[in-house]
Amino acid sequence: MANDTLQTPAQGQICRSMAGLGNYNYAADGKSGVAAMAGNLRGGVHFRQIGEFRDAGGGCLEGEFEHMFVTEDGSTLKTRDKSWGVAVPGTDYIVGGAAYTVVEGTGEFQDFKGTFRSWGTFAPKEGKAILRYEGQICRPA
Repeated sequence: MANDTLQTPAQGQICRSMAGLGNYNYAADGKSGVAAMAGNLRGGVHFRQIGEFRDAGGGCLEGEFEHMFVTEDGSTLKTRDKSWGVAVPGTDYIVGGAAYTVVEGTGEFQDFKGTFRSWGTFAPKEGKAILRYEGQICRPA
């Protein structure tokens, strides 16, 4: 974690960069699944949709998810998320992303809070997605 941590003494926080990608596979219900993660969240994640997607106008749909990330060392990061997506005309793909707000963390993520983001491409008929995530989360120093 040392290379991923930046101390900001003026703010009294230790912040961690969140950068990498996730290769998502949906379960048969189309509302939950698992992903293999690379980067700062190297390990896996379980996700589930909460409620239904809503029309946000302009062809954009919005929804809510929960994610439980588990890293190779067993640390966990639970998030509650706002997601969005727009169909790509003439294809079966959706371009979208999410804002992941930290609800709870254990191990190396203990006491971290904040929101990081992702963006990528979803293939609903195939039950797959590939996402790039980025941002930072912080904890008190």
